[in-house]
Amino acid sequence: GMSVASPTEFGTQTDTHPVERHVDKDYEWNEWALRRRALHAANLLRKATHGSQTHSSHFRRENTTQVWLPKRNETQTVVTKGTTMPQKKRYIGGMRGAPDVKLNVVNVELDLGQPYEH
Repeated sequence: GMSVASPTEFGTQTDTHPVERHVDKDYEWNEWALRRRALHAANLLRKATHGSQTHSSHFRRENTTQVWLPKRNETQTVVTKGTTMPQKKRYIGGMRGAPDVKLNVVNVELDLGQPYEH
């Protein structure tokens, strides 16, 4: 038999903003910033570090330190006291049982007193 070619749609699309594989973090587009960076690098090349100690004088140094340790500051009393805040509790009654039972909310504040208060 004879084969009949059927129409087919085909298309391609390119990305609007392709992602660069390599992004140079040090890239600078501003000419004045490039000049500033070049002057800074040239200025650093002219500088030299100066050490205040030579390699041999390092071992001749004497080092002593005097330290006054802090005094121990403690106080001991006969009575130990603490503070207890009143505890607030909320109880909801009538949640179980017949559907016609109304809910009853009870707010209770328990003041258990201060410890060692006899």
